[in-house]
Amino acid sequence: MQPFAPLGRIVDFRHRKCGHSPGDNPSTDCPADATWHIMWNTDREVGLACDPHMDVARRYVFVDSHRIGPDCAMPGALWEVDGQRCVYPDEPSGEAAAATVEQYTH
Repeated sequence: MQPFAPLGRIVDFRHRKCGHSPGDNPSTDCPADATWHIMWNTDREVGLACDPHMDVARRYVFVDSHRIGPDCAMPGALWEVDGQRCVYPDEPSGEAAAATVEQYTH
């Protein structure tokens, strides 16, 4: 078995649907909402998967994955490997955001 997933056509992820498509054909695209964000390779090719198709993706080698968050698949978002999420470059860390909330609630 090939260790890397066969990557098909470029899919529009604006609707955050699962990218699984047997035969790489729009008529066979999975209709489920995505729950996982996957970075397939170091060229930063990414995909989205629902829970059952993430189980299929785990059969292959990929760089990283994380649960879908609010910034996943949004233009300009960056992959934060250590935090296992997508973020914007100027987004504050969780600690900085909590300190700001603390400052304005007291």
